[in-house]
Amino acid sequence: MDSLLLVSRGEPQIFDTIIIGGGASGITAAIYTVRKNLQVLMLTKNIGGQAALSGDVENYPGFTMITGSDLARKFREELMNFENRGLWIKEGAEVVDLSGADSDFLVKTSDEKEYHGKTVIIASGRIPKMLGIPGEKELLGKGVATCTTCDAPFYRDKDVAVVGGGNSALDAAFVLQKVARSVTIINITDALRGDEILMKNVTSSSKVKILNNHEALEILGDQAVGGIKIKNKQTNEEQIIPVSGAFIEIGWNPSTSFDKLTDKNDKGEIEVDNYGATSIPGIYACGDVNDQWGEQIVIAAGEGAKTGLRVAEHLSKRLMY
Repeated sequence: MDSLLLVSRGEPQIFDTIIIGGGASGITAAIYTVRKNLQVLMLTKNIGGQAALSGDVENYPGFTMITGSDLARKFREELMNFENRGLWIKEGAEVVDLSGADSDFLVKTSDEKEYHGKTVIIASGRIPKMLGIPGEKELLGKGVATCTTCDAPFYRDKDVAVVGGGNSALDAAFVLQKVARSVTIINITDALRGDEILMKNVTSSSKVKILNNHEALEILGDQAVGGIKIKNKQTNEEQIIPVSGAFIEIGWNPSTSFDKLTDKNDKGEIEVDNYGATSIPGIYACGDVNDQWGEQIVIAAGEGAKTGLRVAEHLSKRLMY
């Protein structure tokens, strides 16, 4: 679907704001800016962002428990309410370049289309880090996976490995132990680190084996994953674990390859003030892509609301002079 909106509606030559990203922060920013009577364009690969890839979500207000895919569906339904009220959505759009200055920014997408915006809200989220070991790239999608929610059903009654030792790895192991025959967590540090409840749910499972102080060296297989070679960092002993799936859960990088304008910290996150404003007037950033603490769906949504309101204020003040 290229757009959720009616193609008969004429697009403005310049939007009040262009939102890059369709996760919790981008969606909330869209809702708040449209409600301020702004003309808003959202450019996103998909609706839902990281929320759509989450497993069971138990800490989002209004839901005792909801799956990430169902929450993303709710997000989509909410956006549909604004389809004729100043919101345009280009789904499947990948932003490749951002240039210009306050009052006229130029955003280019991979399909060679260009869009102008008076302001820009970067809500592009983050992308998974990879190990960079032999076999990983070659077998991506053939047993190597970064989305447990998407791929877990394919590993029913099979042996799988999860590489990582934080909340991402724990969440993956928790989802996988419900369907897989066995789950081996390969953790390069001396202990797992994560939320207490999640840690308890994973470590108490008889299906889960934890290998701390172990490093993944290579993912083995021709047409599909058949095993993973690991090394004990304390003894330097190497071994091969037969598995049908290898889930890489070692963290994330901010998705900012298109942005050469704003200041970033040493992690590549966009530096913002308390209202989402970046080092470039007219460009704002919210959600996991910025340097604010806390990678949670509800935090991203809150940042989106605050940033959306700030953008509306920025535009209204400019019109006064």
